[in-house]
Amino acid sequence: MQPLILVHTRTARFLHWFNMLCITVLILTGFYIHSPLRFNIFPNMDVARKLHFIFMYLVIYGVIIRLYYSFYSGDYKEIMFTPGDIKGFPALAKYYLFLSKESPNFGKYNPGQKLVYSSWVILLGVQALTGFILYFSGLAWLGNLLGGIVTMRQVHYLVTWIFVSTVGIHVYLSFVGGKHVLKSIITGCMPAGANLQPASLEQEEVSF
Repeated sequence: MQPLILVHTRTARFLHWFNMLCITVLILTGFYIHSPLRFNIFPNMDVARKLHFIFMYLVIYGVIIRLYYSFYSGDYKEIMFTPGDIKGFPALAKYYLFLSKESPNFGKYNPGQKLVYSSWVILLGVQALTGFILYFSGLAWLGNLLGGIVTMRQVHYLVTWIFVSTVGIHVYLSFVGGKHVLKSIITGCMPAGANLQPASLEQEEVSF
């Protein structure tokens, strides 16, 4: 049996799916709130709004916990996008556009994943800020300082579409990466010979 190595801890996997669930619910409820006739997927506006704000708080807690865990475990060094990662994009693009059969080994996360994950933290901050401004009338003064309520609503909607796009790209790249990549976020393990493995992690053999 081919030896397996642990690439995603149980905590990291749980937080991944927890935050993914929150973001999915926020996107769906957000579209309904924006255009209930076009996105008629909830019983009424009251249900959509309540779900939206419940999961808004949940994702804020989820991201804070994930950030804490990243620094506690040290895996922020593998996830955080840095200027040095830019040079890896040509090789990465060739592979994902099927121009190259060789999958470049960047370690646990490739430059594209690092860019998406790092940007999600910033985008969630923007969504939280604009969302609070739109919801709490007492923050109208802050909204006016940042361009007005209409601008806040437009930014909130635009960032939602950025999330939709990047989540789609994330799913696509996961499928292109192969079944071992997809299974790893569920089981936490990958075959020892598979590419895109965490060079910084100890290759611990796992048996089931």
